[in-house]
Amino acid sequence: MNLRLLKLPPLARPRGLQARAVLFTSALMALTAAVSAAILIFGAQTKGERQQITIAHDLTEYLASRAGDVMAHGNTRVLEMMLQGSTQQPNVRAISIRDASNTVLAQTGGTATDDAVMSRLAARALAEGQAVDSRGRDGAVIVAVPIVRQGQVIGVALRMWETGAYKFDAIPSLAPFLLIVACLALAAIPLTATAVRRAIAPLDELARYAEQVGEVGQVAPINMRTGDEFETLANAFNNMTGRLDASMRQIQEIAFVDPVTRLPNQDRFIREVDYFILQNQAEQSTAAIIVIELTRLPRLMQTLDPDAARDFLRVVADRFVTAVRTVDRVVRVKGPSERQAVPARLNVSEFGILAPDLPSASDAARFAQHLNAALDQPFDWRGHKFTLGACCGVSLAPRDGQDADAAIRHARMAMAAAHAAPARVKVYTQSLDREAVARLTLEREMRGALERNEFRAYFQPKINLRTGRIEACEALARWIRPDRTIISPGRFIPVAEESGLIGALSDAIMREACWKAASWARAGRPTKVAVNVSALQFRSDRFADNVLRVVSHAGLAPENLELEITESVIMADPERALRIIKPLRDAGVRLAIDDFGCGHSSLASLTKLPFDVIKIDQQFVRALERGEPRSAEIVEIILAFARTLNMEVVAEGIERREDMEFMAARGCHWIQGFLFGAAVSAPEFAELLRRQDGEDVGAEDAA
Repeated sequence: MNLRLLKLPPLARPRGLQARAVLFTSALMALTAAVSAAILIFGAQTKGERQQITIAHDLTEYLASRAGDVMAHGNTRVLEMMLQGSTQQPNVRAISIRDASNTVLAQTGGTATDDAVMSRLAARALAEGQAVDSRGRDGAVIVAVPIVRQGQVIGVALRMWETGAYKFDAIPSLAPFLLIVACLALAAIPLTATAVRRAIAPLDELARYAEQVGEVGQVAPINMRTGDEFETLANAFNNMTGRLDASMRQIQEIAFVDPVTRLPNQDRFIREVDYFILQNQAEQSTAAIIVIELTRLPRLMQTLDPDAARDFLRVVADRFVTAVRTVDRVVRVKGPSERQAVPARLNVSEFGILAPDLPSASDAARFAQHLNAALDQPFDWRGHKFTLGACCGVSLAPRDGQDADAAIRHARMAMAAAHAAPARVKVYTQSLDREAVARLTLEREMRGALERNEFRAYFQPKINLRTGRIEACEALARWIRPDRTIISPGRFIPVAEESGLIGALSDAIMREACWKAASWARAGRPTKVAVNVSALQFRSDRFADNVLRVVSHAGLAPENLELEITESVIMADPERALRIIKPLRDAGVRLAIDDFGCGHSSLASLTKLPFDVIKIDQQFVRALERGEPRSAEIVEIILAFARTLNMEVVAEGIERREDMEFMAARGCHWIQGFLFGAAVSAPEFAELLRRQDGEDVGAEDAA
């Protein structure tokens, strides 16, 4: 926030505060007089007490002088008589005469505690050789004077006075002054209180206003007409709170509104869901949390310039909001509060809807299906039509989450599962949680398996239709656990792709495939090996260098390695694909387009890419088996296209002899499938090659 918002205008010239300052000064003078009187009283009290202690010293010294002569004659009876006469004086608690060893010769009055105190003070006086005084814990004054005879200390005389015996009473002497001060103070108190109350009344009003601003956030402007600096300060407060209110609205908009679509953003959506759950705990009301992903939107946004991307996104948002409002009127049964569905934009490709008062999962699914159908319609924008593809995940709050984070997370989990659902709509169930946990467990186990080298390359034979021999193979990943159980690729490949492990897995399979192919070539059985390339591998700018390094380390001839790259990976960026594969093509590595016909190929782009092989996806072979119309014509078109570009063709998924004969009759070069065997381990594939060579030799001998 800009600090200029808190800058106050200059204060007005003081007016009425001058008179108020006079009253405050008078009160301060009265207070000063009272403090001065207290200081005088304390000083007089202290001086009086010191004077009385001096008198006590004199009396004790007189007693010591008399006791010295008596002690010289050794007459303790006379000492006792002297002490009895002295104790008759008022306020005297105890008197004691002691010899040089601090032994009591005569003593009157005092308690055992007093005796201990006097004994300590007597020892001090004997040690210092001079009179000393002290105060007991109860305030009693004790004086000890050494008894000196012919220059030698022969004893000590002690006298203890009662507490307050010599307290100087200064109050009567200062009574007139104190009376004047008290009158002034009493007179000043109400005057000062009134003046202060009037002086700070505007300040109190400003303080109450500030408290209301802090509690409520927005209050009516304060109206103050005092004609002094308080009025100026009140105007400054009004100006400041107005600017702060505008700034807070701007901050809330930045924090909770998507800047492009003007829809609530994810933070606001979370707050709305949390508020609904909190408000409806007692009502047992249910809301659908729907998360929609427009799958092709991010890629389209990347192809547009920023201004065009924002404009198109607003078109998408308008369609989304309109669809939500329409479906809300058609499907949803509104409760008595008539709460509307809340649309929001969650991130680049995700939108969310909070639809209150949906009683069941079937109603929520129907809401999502209608919404999905509306968003699947093509967008007509600037003369172009775009289909973005929508997937919906649905959860019910509070059934599927006691807070917004859990409910939205479960809706996203359902949305991820909706990609494989026929209607591309999925309602969350607890089984999805179990599947997610299972996938996380499998991912953790896969990381350990990669470290322990449990993933192995299995090899599926490729038959050269011209020679009828196994002259190539495709390396496929298999997970072989220590107990020799084999995990199906259908289980771990999707997890590897989602978790990013597919790159490390593909690298491991490529290394093993190259080493095995090199060993077969050294044994006199050169065999081409095809290796699948993952999108994550191909994304690296050092992909070509890594492949050539593996080929070099394995000692494999580059022409015996064939890299199968899916059509969708190539067409994501054909120009970059050309830059990546050029060094490989120059080195002699063969390149194949995998799953041809399943993506969105641009034939013009494919003709510019130096590929050697086209692999016909097995779905076309399945179509031939089912006798679907036009399936044979489509395969013939692919074969004709390959012949035109002088490319070899591999048909995968061949399981029937009829399919093999169909492909051979139309010029297909290679076939692979269960008709000739599934993928086997490297030793088993090497045995296939040896047996093939043995059968050929036997045929020659028979001839």
